[in-house]
Amino acid sequence: DAPGLQFLSPGGDTWIDAPVRPGEFVVIVGDVLERFTNGELKATPHRVVRTEHPRRSIIRFNAVNPNTLVEPMPQFVSDQRPPRYTPVRMKTHMETTMANLRAGKGAWDTQKNR
Repeated sequence: DAPGLQFLSPGGDTWIDAPVRPGEFVVIVGDVLERFTNGELKATPHRVVRTEHPRRSIIRFNAVNPNTLVEPMPQFVSDQRPPRYTPVRMKTHMETTMANLRAGKGAWDTQKNR
């Protein structure tokens, strides 16, 4: 209900203020959903900046069982669109993500697939 949320531009060089519209809310796609959809839905790099305005936000994270194999679902894979992500267990994905964040890296290195 107030400014503060920003998205990284598609080029990765500019932070863009998320729109604030009465009666609307923002849903941010995460990296696991990106992997499940073989990149059809893209994870949204984002941050929250301090503002002079009070703001409210509700954060909801959804995850799958730690033993779930996270890989592109069959309906998102074809001969023309082969898998872009290697299979990984959710537990390994989260451990790697948290280690990358602690090291100051992005959540998941899509270039190295780790």
